[in-house]
Amino acid sequence: MVGIKHAPRPAAAETELRPRARRKAQRPQQILHAAFEEFVERGYTATRIEDVAARAGVTKGTIYLYFQNKEELFQDVVRKLSQPVFDEKQFLEQHHHRSCEELVRIYLDTLYEHMTVNLYSREILRFLIAEGRNFPVIVSAHFDEFVKPLLTMFDHILQKGVHEGVFEIWAEDHLSQILISPALTYAIDTLLGADTNLPELKVYVNTHYEMVMRTIRKSTI
Repeated sequence: MVGIKHAPRPAAAETELRPRARRKAQRPQQILHAAFEEFVERGYTATRIEDVAARAGVTKGTIYLYFQNKEELFQDVVRKLSQPVFDEKQFLEQHHHRSCEELVRIYLDTLYEHMTVNLYSREILRFLIAEGRNFPVIVSAHFDEFVKPLLTMFDHILQKGVHEGVFEIWAEDHLSQILISPALTYAIDTLLGADTNLPELKVYVNTHYEMVMRTIRKSTI
């Protein structure tokens, strides 16, 4: 009877290297998250590379294996931890049965949640406001990669409503940016944490939605 041949077991050294290799592959992301937490807690200027290293559980020298300096680390935090608000194709497929008015409401609800509740989006907005003057390239890239797509998507929702005869648009230039600007105002006021007598989020979003609809809803008169 021919015996069953078993695959040779990996050597102990090889077995040990596998988790080590995984940890090494995960290290840049681990450092980015540690840097994000330090920037949130201390601000950009007060954050030191050694503080990031301590939070990440690595040596200061390890940081420099992946990032040249604090400036590059900050730029990668903004670029790689930013999260898109929408996948337009997925959004429209998921809500294909919704009316255009419902799409506007879902869009606004999602936008506000992203800007005021999502930790990464909220704090990266704070970074960009506080440090944008020193990092114009990263601000411009963030606008192109994350802000412009959500404006374009809102444009598409508006045009869909026009095509279906429920919305009436008299101007196209920057209209989406103007219509959703109250969301940015709310997000900034929330970040400031000042006593600005802001209404609760739900009330604010309801008012914003009604304002948008009164602006774009086609008159029946």
